[in-house]
Amino acid sequence: MKLSFQKNDLLSTLQVVGKAVASKTTLSIMECILVDATEGQIRLTGNKNDFGIESICPGDILEPGKIALEARLFQEIIKRLPQTEGKNILLSTEENGNCTIQCEKSVFKIMGRNPDEFTSLPSVEKQEIVEISQLSLRNMINQTIFSTASGENNKKMTGEYFEIIDNQFSITALDGHRIAIRKTELSESYDNCSAIVPKEVLSELSKIISGGLEDKVEICFSKQYLQFSFEDTIVVTQLVEGEYFHVRQMLSSDYETKIRLNRKQFLENIDRARILARDNDKQPLILKIEDQSLSLKIVSDIGRMDAEMPVQQEGKDLLIGFNPTYLMDALQNIEEEEVDLYFTISRSPVFIRDQEESYNYMILPVNFNAEAVG
Repeated sequence: MKLSFQKNDLLSTLQVVGKAVASKTTLSIMECILVDATEGQIRLTGNKNDFGIESICPGDILEPGKIALEARLFQEIIKRLPQTEGKNILLSTEENGNCTIQCEKSVFKIMGRNPDEFTSLPSVEKQEIVEISQLSLRNMINQTIFSTASGENNKKMTGEYFEIIDNQFSITALDGHRIAIRKTELSESYDNCSAIVPKEVLSELSKIISGGLEDKVEICFSKQYLQFSFEDTIVVTQLVEGEYFHVRQMLSSDYETKIRLNRKQFLENIDRARILARDNDKQPLILKIEDQSLSLKIVSDIGRMDAEMPVQQEGKDLLIGFNPTYLMDALQNIEEEEVDLYFTISRSPVFIRDQEESYNYMILPVNFNAEAVG
């Protein structure tokens, strides 16, 4: 095999497929990237078995062939080669499996692996193909993924729930303390379908889809896998098994107190309060709603902060406490200048949502001793 590349093209493709390469595994072939130039295009593939990425890399095929190369070493070599114009990186293989990478007077010889040992991406039996803009999908992932759980106690909480109903697409995440939901309207109607997608995959996906509103992603649903196709790249992931939580039963439109406030001012006050909340500090941020005003208070072992800001209040006065980080995560992912918060009682969650419910964040309150923070 003999191939030629432009450095930036090869490096950017390696960085994309490298996100699906295993870093700690007993199967060394899973630490490799497959370079396949047997079908008229140069395809680079990384595959962790439960998550894989394949991308077409621009380049010239001088002699077809394929080889598996250790991903970290391959990427580090290309990164350090000189920046030149044109396709001046030459990659060639020998019958004994060795690989030569040459750019101008820099030459590396490294050992390759048998490409037949490399596990190909699974073939996805496409039951429904949904099209959405890259910008919308990336934003929806980033605006919800913080609400997924990190532990293994409940596998379903470590994924995000994709749901299509007619022309409505929603992504839901929850971790036992909060729920984040983002919705968007698609340009077409589709058959109803759903899937629980691992957050690791979505975190990496959001970094490699860089297009705007006019750039599309095809999402292919099947029973066991989900496939994302965009530009010259395919991402395939196994799904989290099981039925997702009945989130709609946890959401309520009833409220006894509603406030509208300036989002930026609220965020700034919460950020100041977090100075006194050390890592893993259980001290809540206390909110007191009274007479068209919101008082914020936090008391910890290193100090106390009090702040106050005006709000538009409907309904009863209320005293309630929250984890300040949970509030910040939600508010940072809302673009509106003003936001509405809905409450019932001090032991019930707050809902942050717009009238169209394009976003809906639910956060459970934290118990506290009212006398101790008085």
